[in-house]
Amino acid sequence: MRRHSLVLGLVLVFTVFHPAVAQDKPELVRLSFSAGWDALPALVGIERGLFHEEDLIVSGLTMTDPVAALTSVVVGSSDFALVPQRTLLVMAGSELDFKVVALAGWGTQMELVVREGDKGIKSLKDLRKKKIAMAPGSEAFPVLMRLLNQNGLAPSEVEVQYVNADLLPQVFDIEGIDAIIETRHFTTPLLSNKKGRVVLSNQDIVNSIGRIGALPLIANSGLVKDRAEVVQRFLNGWVKSLAYIRQDPEDTARVMRIFFHRQGIKIPNELARAWISMTRYDRAAWSDSDIADAEYNGWGLKTGGILKVQAKLKGYIDNRFAEAAAKKLKQ
Repeated sequence: MRRHSLVLGLVLVFTVFHPAVAQDKPELVRLSFSAGWDALPALVGIERGLFHEEDLIVSGLTMTDPVAALTSVVVGSSDFALVPQRTLLVMAGSELDFKVVALAGWGTQMELVVREGDKGIKSLKDLRKKKIAMAPGSEAFPVLMRLLNQNGLAPSEVEVQYVNADLLPQVFDIEGIDAIIETRHFTTPLLSNKKGRVVLSNQDIVNSIGRIGALPLIANSGLVKDRAEVVQRFLNGWVKSLAYIRQDPEDTARVMRIFFHRQGIKIPNELARAWISMTRYDRAAWSDSDIADAEYNGWGLKTGGILKVQAKLKGYIDNRFAEAAAKKLKQ
């Protein structure tokens, strides 16, 4: 009898002084993201404990294939994924089942650069029958299609040359390449080394075609429907992560540098800060303008033969959680 009383007493003491035993475990959320700077909000949220504050354990997995990342969300092996807008448009064109629940950033700076010594190229029209480089699967492809259309050029009047991303910062060392259209992550080294000259700046492109370049955070449809409270907590952490990037870019640069270093890539702090400044993180919900711009990019992908049908996005966008998270953060 005395032994039973002792055991009961120990149980009561353990429960009183260790209340976590009586609580539910933190929710596990599986997040897939790319191996590049597009993953920044996810990295900050994980490394700085912003998801932990929402009682979530986020299992992050780097996936080099963005289609595989989005497909994993569709089938449910990932709850959320960060994918390029182009991947979103391809999958939406295939009418797969998922939801876009937030922005991962927008306005990533892009520009058209030609060889420094080629003074004969002063506009996009001067690139007729020329080779224009970009990375495989680049977000620049639909932008180029839009620019060509605006300038009265057909896609067949220029030659797109796909170049591996690691070679793009020295792309003019490749014989026959006349120009590059890419984000400034790739074009800035060309300008710094005086090997390139800007023909269309990022602001020129924005003014010309109204480019926004919204980056999507994707969620599993079943998760959104059946576990909305978990989605909301994740978005609460996500919005805090976007705010953290703006408020402390220095520490954010450190997070980015560590992430790349763990992949065997060393980048200086100055470069990390520059990369962060090339994308905007001041909004979480998709606007009508974001959707219209993305669908225009879908037109560009169809015009360039990437998509068979032009993707429509409105049925995929669910801003409820991002809007609620932004409202909560302001309180």
